Amino acid sequence: MNGSQQNLDRILLEVVQSLTAELDLPGLLSTILQQLAKLVSFDSASIMLLEGDQLELAARLSTFPTDKAPLKLKVTELTHIAEAIEQRHPVRIDDTANDRRWRKRKGNELIRSWLGVPLVADGQVIGLLNMSHSAPGHFDSQSEQTAGAFAAFAAVALHNAALHNRLQSELAERAHTEAELQEERARLAIRVAEQIAALRAVNQEMARTSRMKDEFLAAMSHELRTPLNVIISMTDLLREEVYGAVTDRQLQALERIDRQSKLLLSLISDVLDVARIESGRLELLAQQIDVEAICRACVAQVDFTAKQQHFSLSIQPSLPAMIADERRLRQILTNLLSNAVKFTAEGGILGLEAMHDEECNCLALTVWDTGIGIDEDDLRRLFRPFVQLDGALSRQYEGTGLGLTLIHRLTALHGGSLTIESHKGEGSRFTVRIPLMAVLDHDIARRTLIAGPDAPTVLLVAGLEHADALLVSDLRSAGFHVEITLQDAELQIDEAPDLVIVIGYPPLRHIVRTVKTLRANTLLADKPLIVLTTLQLPGYSEAILAAGANEYLVKPLGKQAFEQLIKTHIPFFT
Repeated sequence: MNGSQQNLDRILLEVVQSLTAELDLPGLLSTILQQLAKLVSFDSASIMLLEGDQLELAARLSTFPTDKAPLKLKVTELTHIAEAIEQRHPVRIDDTANDRRWRKRKGNELIRSWLGVPLVADGQVIGLLNMSHSAPGHFDSQSEQTAGAFAAFAAVALHNAALHNRLQSELAERAHTEAELQEERARLAIRVAEQIAALRAVNQEMARTSRMKDEFLAAMSHELRTPLNVIISMTDLLREEVYGAVTDRQLQALERIDRQSKLLLSLISDVLDVARIESGRLELLAQQIDVEAICRACVAQVDFTAKQQHFSLSIQPSLPAMIADERRLRQILTNLLSNAVKFTAEGGILGLEAMHDEECNCLALTVWDTGIGIDEDDLRRLFRPFVQLDGALSRQYEGTGLGLTLIHRLTALHGGSLTIESHKGEGSRFTVRIPLMAVLDHDIARRTLIAGPDAPTVLLVAGLEHADALLVSDLRSAGFHVEITLQDAELQIDEAPDLVIVIGYPPLRHIVRTVKTLRANTLLADKPLIVLTTLQLPGYSEAILAAGANEYLVKPLGKQAFEQLIKTHIPFFT
């Protein structure tokens, strides 16, 4: 190897090192032309990059006068360039004046010799390195060979720089996108916080409005009852002719006044009771009661003779005594019997069944009739206050639509449930199940409050205050720590409980919403969640399980069902 070749190789090595150190594309283009000048002599050299079927000028180093306008041309426009690109080898024109491949055009008048070398990287032509000189025959085979070797390294450097620039661009775009996402998250967090604050304000206002409504109803009910009692008392005195004799027509009018006054008084009492229950101010009185005596007394209060209806009374012998609120139990039974009479045609059959349900250790009271019945699609509307299912009914049958609402709420307060089976035109069966220890003495409840520090926790989501004393007592007696929150209250928990129990309180959409809200809480997402219903209607089970509940049960739970519930969902607790 002669000294000239060794010097060329040394320069080429230095050139390659300088190219591989440069990753910035604009800087690399300039470096390529500067380093090329060390290896090959030229008057003008340029780098053109290939985009589809076009070559675009990327960089130029020239002693010729040059046009500042960007240069872009199709590969197929010039034969010598097309040859270099398509055949992927250097093309040399020794004299442009005598080579048919050369086509004169504006800007190339001074060029007499030309050398073009394709830039090939990763198996693809990415551009063209072209050199020109004003003297014919300036480029020889040595120049061609050297330029070819240089072009191979230059192409790799250009490819790497393009990849680097693309990566930097993608990283910058990703960083920009992430910054925008962070900003959007921050804006979303602000909007969510504002919406939560607005919802809290709305909920507080609704709660305040509800309290005001209940207070108004309670006050008005009290104010109305006082004059009504006077009217009823005075009507009785007039009927007894205390103030003098009355005619038959006057007596009929007085009897009508008495009947309607007592009906109005009963309706006002129902409104007052519903208002008290909703506001959490109705408390049950714990009494030991004789169920059979109450059943017979309630039946005696209801008039079955006016419509010549046939009544059947079935009471299980030796019913156990129970602890409940006697007045409220009478209210439940009387309302059920009155409804049965009201919605059963003249000469129809209805009845009352009372039995001890040993499975749940509760009293089961069933009032049935052969009356108008209820369509399955209408059953869920039964418990909307002041609503009767058919507008025509309010004309044909007296009432406010509060009876069933009150029955269900009083049953729920006793820790029980109401089940309805009915078919249009075939009659109905209303079954109330109330635990035998429906109302607990407060001292008994307090004695079971303390649980150990390592005791598992049950979160109890209740629909009514004071409605689940027996369940709470059973849980605490079993060794659980019980946290209680109301169904419509804002949920605030710091640690995940071991079990969630929802006392399902209608309407169904409220129960479903409660279950979904609990499941949306990250602390409760995978915790066992049980719904104990106070009202059993068709479709409840499917909708509640679909919302995310693990199990759906009807209150009250017997001892065996209670123990099985604990074993199933808290297997480590014995």
